[in-house]
Amino acid sequence: MAEERIATLIPSLIVPILFLVYATFIFVKGGVHVRGKGWKTKDEAPKTYYFMIIFMGILGVAGIATTILRVVL
Repeated sequence: MAEERIATLIPSLIVPILFLVYATFIFVKGGVHVRGKGWKTKDEAPKTYYFMIIFMGILGVAGIATTILRVVL
């Protein structure tokens, strides 16, 4: 029973992990894609750069935490 429950929650981890992967990608590359303007470095668009890292990080961690809490509770 527990194995079935865990197996159904694995797809729920895919999107939060992708959020964290994208946050890591823009951190490593030092830039972010801005709609209508293309790729901008953190010097060219610092607010967007930091916003995206923080936002994607929070979404990723919250999604993983929510999935883990569903398994535990």
